[in-house]
Amino acid sequence: MDSCYKTNYLRRKRKTAVLPVIAVFSLCLCLFLGIFAWNGRNSKTVSLSQEYFLVVRECVSATAAAVAGEVYLSGGAGYLYETGGKSLVVLAGYFSETAAESVCRTLSEKGTEASVLCVSPQEIVVRGSDAENAPLVEANALTADSCIRLLYRTANGLERTECSQEEARAALRGVAAALSGLCDSNGEGMFREWNAALRSAERKAKEIAEGLIFAKDVRYLQVQLCLTVACASDYF
Repeated sequence: MDSCYKTNYLRRKRKTAVLPVIAVFSLCLCLFLGIFAWNGRNSKTVSLSQEYFLVVRECVSATAAAVAGEVYLSGGAGYLYETGGKSLVVLAGYFSETAAESVCRTLSEKGTEASVLCVSPQEIVVRGSDAENAPLVEANALTADSCIRLLYRTANGLERTECSQEEARAALRGVAAALSGLCDSNGEGMFREWNAALRSAERKAKEIAEGLIFAKDVRYLQVQLCLTVACASDYF
């Protein structure tokens, strides 16, 4: 009898000990599901409209640096871009496919084969407390796009001798100031990686502005910013 009583007692004791564990687990699960549901409800999607058309030369990774140097010496941006397992060297960036295709035809006539790569940002979903920053993400992309267009005009002006060194220097310093202003306004948090990309472009703008300014260097920075905007979803 005593043995039976002790066995039943121990069983009841184990059940009693397990109940708080189950209760805590259930509470944590409910909290997790609640937070997940709230974040899902409190979310915003940012759709960026920017689209760029890059004139590129595809090459094997072993010769990519050499090709980039060759493109740069011939007056192109010479920006090395790795995507989808391919090594691409970007010569220049445009805002319309027609303009980019025209450049490819001209290059083909001169014996250089190139193609057009269209790049554009994917939708960005910001959740929870970050959702309130959705308009700021869009504003960042618009400001960066304005810088890209200014660099495009500056590079063309230098190439056609319609833009002086001082005008080009002022444009580059303006771009650097705009990018720096964005980073300062953004703060850290969800903008940490995006700010790092902008700071990289800012440093490049300042570097180019320090010496004799060539159209190809301005195009390099333009392409760098094009790809920063096009890859925006990777930063958020």
